[in-house]
Amino acid sequence: MRKISILIALIIGVIYGCQNSDLELASAENLTGDEQFIPLRETFDFTYKGITYSSPYHMENDTLMILEDEQVASIYEQLQELPELATYVTPEGDIEYFDTYNELQKEKPARIKNKALNFTPISTLTIYEHSHYNLDKAGIQVDYRFYSELLMPQIEQLDEKISSARVHSDGLGFPCCSRVTFFRNMHFQAQSITFDFHDGIYDAEFTKGLAVYYNLKVNNFKNYKVKSGINWNDRISSFKILM
Repeated sequence: MRKISILIALIIGVIYGCQNSDLELASAENLTGDEQFIPLRETFDFTYKGITYSSPYHMENDTLMILEDEQVASIYEQLQELPELATYVTPEGDIEYFDTYNELQKEKPARIKNKALNFTPISTLTIYEHSHYNLDKAGIQVDYRFYSELLMPQIEQLDEKISSARVHSDGLGFPCCSRVTFFRNMHFQAQSITFDFHDGIYDAEFTKGLAVYYNLKVNNFKNYKVKSGINWNDRISSFKILM
């Protein structure tokens, strides 16, 4: 019976863990004597200087991520203190860190548009005041239409108020550009976070039955760190859309 109780507790913990972005611990209610509950663990992976690091982690106070591998934790903490830390998020969601934005551009140049594609759709970057593209809570949104590179040295209406963003195109075809970089300060200064566009997928989340061609979705900037103790939610003041 003891083994069955432990198994049930773990299954319940897994189910709730899948429904919540925060880590859930298996219930210890049915455990007795010298039995121990096993906390669920996830891993945080990132690449720096060509080396991929991985560590189990747990959350404290629902906001503070604690890396359990001391060596990985030390490297990560040092990265978070870099004044121009560049975070690169691949289309697959993997994270790579670079000392500066210029280093990122050198080591991971944006891909060049396929010249065989004759049609280049006009694309739109939309920034939102709230997470999940204002779908859960009414808020301000601002659209930036672009068909070539676009530099925005100062975001006025939503300066330091951006919580999510998306890029969509008017039709099939890869946009003129291939990546967007958001900066913490005006005029492309301080830390940055870069997202590469993917080739596009149809999605009807924002329309009633009419699918739109999306090249990027950032559901919540809170999921990405600027530095120790600070995430990207409400931290963006400028951006670049480049080849």
